[in-house]
Amino acid sequence: MKRTISTISLGIIGILMLASFNISKTPEYDIADLYQSTDLNANTKALTEDGVKEVSVLLTPIKLDVGKYVVSLTKKGKDLYKIDGKNIYIETKYCYEYATGEEVVLKIESTYGYSKGKVIF
Repeated sequence: MKRTISTISLGIIGILMLASFNISKTPEYDIADLYQSTDLNANTKALTEDGVKEVSVLLTPIKLDVGKYVVSLTKKGKDLYKIDGKNIYIETKYCYEYATGEEVVLKIESTYGYSKGKVIF
């Protein structure tokens, strides 16, 4: 009987401890790549798998130094964000955050590989 009461008491204490923690986690997403943008002249075209397309911005892969950066991001397309005020774009993996001038942390962990780091909203 005492053992049953002790087990129940420990269970209740455990549940109360878990409930007291803030379970919400800051959303973070992998950075697939980083790009420098170049604005192109009107009527510039590119050959794609779907044929010839008119393009206005060229994105070239770049490497950023490993470290943490606080920046303002704006979503430009599916898994594509622009650092406000800079000519740098970030390609993410499965990021569905709608950002318009949102302050985030870029955590650059590597200059190569599957993930370059994290964007933390």
